[in-house]
Amino acid sequence: MNYQEENWLNILGKYTPQTTTWHALTTAYSPELEVIHSYKFMRAFKSNSDRSIIYHQNTYYLPDNQIQEQSWEINKQECNLSDGVFHPEAETMRAIGFGNGTNIWVSKKILIDQRLGSEVFFQQEDWRYSVIFLYQEGTLAKIVIIKENKQNFPTQVDDESIKDLSGKWQLTQTETKPDLQTSTKEVLHQEIKLDSLVEGNQNWFLPEKVVLSLPQTIPEGKAFELLVGKPITANLYKQIKIQYDITGNLSNLISEVYEF
Repeated sequence: MNYQEENWLNILGKYTPQTTTWHALTTAYSPELEVIHSYKFMRAFKSNSDRSIIYHQNTYYLPDNQIQEQSWEINKQECNLSDGVFHPEAETMRAIGFGNGTNIWVSKKILIDQRLGSEVFFQQEDWRYSVIFLYQEGTLAKIVIIKENKQNFPTQVDDESIKDLSGKWQLTQTETKPDLQTSTKEVLHQEIKLDSLVEGNQNWFLPEKVVLSLPQTIPEGKAFELLVGKPITANLYKQIKIQYDITGNLSNLISEVYEF
């Protein structure tokens, strides 16, 4: 399998010369879950005729009534790399897709000023949810939930948090290495224990039933793991585990799909 080509298709291969627009409602929270800000924006994507270039434009409708735009050109020849898709917005991040409705835009390493961040995407038909976490100077600074629809702007955030995922689930686990080498396995009768997600982390049960398990501060000289999850339907739960080694480099990504 050509993992590099497969990853491009998972991330951007679905876009055509006809524009696809995601209408987004974004809400940023402090680690104490206080709302920092909330606003709407649009992400629009289209390709050139041979689908070798993706044109990406964001339009932000900010709380002070300003409208701001950003646009990027993602050239497949230059941006489809052996460790993921490069987006011009962030040199040290890569987009990696798992082919199961989950994608991630992830920091490849912890930066010298201890910045670290990722955006995890969960898509189901015309709806998509993404979760961003951002560390600054080694400390968790912000959590963002983005709710998107292809037709209309979402009108509100669902405040309901997840309480229980008990039962025997069937797990399909896809593991992706930094060089995009991928392996998949299935596990029958798997339990999801929300009270013990990742040892040593703090757990957050957020609006839109988002589950987060993160360290409050980035451990120095230690390997660590971050987890983002969300129920997609009553019988479908997805989560991504992000693992960094003792040197601060991304070492592994695990996408887990649980079906009941």
